[in-house]
Amino acid sequence: METTYEIVKLSDVQLLELLCSTADDDIAYTHFLDRFLPQVEKECTKICNTRKIDLHVGKQIAHETFERVRKYKSFKKDGIKIANERKAIIVYLNRISTHLFNDYHKKERKDTVVHKFYFDDIREAQESYDDIEGLKRKKDISAIILKKLNPKERIVLIKDIEYKKHQSYLPDDVIDSLAQELNIKRDTVRKIRERAIEKIKKAIDEINQN
Repeated sequence: METTYEIVKLSDVQLLELLCSTADDDIAYTHFLDRFLPQVEKECTKICNTRKIDLHVGKQIAHETFERVRKYKSFKKDGIKIANERKAIIVYLNRISTHLFNDYHKKERKDTVVHKFYFDDIREAQESYDDIEGLKRKKDISAIILKKLNPKERIVLIKDIEYKKHQSYLPDDVIDSLAQELNIKRDTVRKIRERAIEKIKKAIDEINQN
């Protein structure tokens, strides 16, 4: 194991590679925390302020982010796509913390208000259906409507559906994650969401008129 003096001289990427390549990682982990924890805590605090989440949740998620890095040791230098090493690592860490915020939302939404689901507007046919047949009909129609969307619209809409039952809008950290996944701007995610919803509403209106 490298000495403290040797580790101090490592670049950010070299330090993270060392952390992810050895089980005897106490010194490397301590230095990695010193270099990056303040920035990750700052980002988590911003998310908490935006989403009106208790700040202690953000602090816990920030620390859990580093624990995940240490536990899974999955960082690969080849995966860096940003020239600035420090910025690239911060993006890597923020991606992990975003997933942790998503997990937090999934746990919390069990206690939140249930909102109306888009496909709930599909009108039942005149002939009678039992519950199973009615659900199957809605599912089949929903699948047909989803095929009318382009790939990006489907990705955004499916994520929106995941949160729709419990929140009126997509959480900001989820929008950030989608923007990163689709390589688009945050505002573009919102525009895609709005466009997809309009397509669904139009399709449902046409179906209900038949």
